[in-house]
Amino acid sequence: MLQRFESLNELKIRIYLWVVPCIVISLISNTLLQNMNDVYQFNFTINNTLSIWFIISWVFLFKRIFVQFTEYSNLALVSFYHVTTFFDAVRNYMVVDGGALGDFIIWMPIITLFFFLTLGTKRGLYYSIVIFLATFVMGIMYLPVLSSESIDSLGQYYFANLVYIIVLYYAQHVFKTYADLEMFKKHAYYDSLTRIANRLRIDEWLQKKLKAFEDKREVFSIIFFDIDHFKSVNDNYGHKIGDEVLVELAQLIQLRLTNRELFGRWGGEEFIIITSKEGDETVKLAEKLRKIVADHHFKGAGNLTASFGVTYSKPGDSIDSLLNRADKGLYQCKNVGRNQVSYIK
Repeated sequence: MLQRFESLNELKIRIYLWVVPCIVISLISNTLLQNMNDVYQFNFTINNTLSIWFIISWVFLFKRIFVQFTEYSNLALVSFYHVTTFFDAVRNYMVVDGGALGDFIIWMPIITLFFFLTLGTKRGLYYSIVIFLATFVMGIMYLPVLSSESIDSLGQYYFANLVYIIVLYYAQHVFKTYADLEMFKKHAYYDSLTRIANRLRIDEWLQKKLKAFEDKREVFSIIFFDIDHFKSVNDNYGHKIGDEVLVELAQLIQLRLTNRELFGRWGGEEFIIITSKEGDETVKLAEKLRKIVADHHFKGAGNLTASFGVTYSKPGDSIDSLLNRADKGLYQCKNVGRNQVSYIK
């Protein structure tokens, strides 16, 4: 299941915790193969050093200690490993054997992503370009003695590296744009006090429900309710307590609803529930919620009650006609003593 993270740093740490073990396994397997084939001692040493450090850094990140130090030390080591391994591959493999870079290219996107993840968009771009130029200069130095196959591999590497840098740079802007849009939607559609849907969102829900009812005859009901004598709460205890009551009420109701119900604040002390239940089932739900509110002790305001108006969708309904019937039921309750449920057919 996808998880929402409280901050970018927490997301970065979670990515590191998943990726670092994969890198360690890759380094260890590469070390074993090099040892078995008696390949260069330099690579053997650097792979072991990196494996040990990555294991230590994973522990630091898991414990959430020395996080910034761990990030930048990993950045330095990964950069060093990337540049030295590239230089070793060009000098000892491509020049001598006339081969291609091979699986070295596979890790290039991850390394570039690591730069952006650690340094951010702007600094990540500059740093990626610096590392690219370092490898570019190394390749150019050996260009005259490389075979055509090696030159082709080197060219593919450079072009691919530039593409990854450009794509990751603009991808971060795209992700930021989507994140900003999500934040905008969150503020546009949710009530700033109670953190549930606001009137704009409720209007959209009702429009969709009415369209589905018109097209497919999917009947739905609404429950319109408010707190009885809420003005007295504000007058006697102050608006701060009044706001706290609204927040507490929203939480109280939301915990008793299922995924079949849509819940929002219409305005002031008025709330609305849209449900796929019909008739007596909707009345039973409203009665259940009425009793829960009446039995609840609100902090700072004591025991309060609420009145509920219930109705269902009919052919030819608009948002206004639907809400007018629910509102009529609500005020019927007010006229006969409050703390009741009134069903308007």
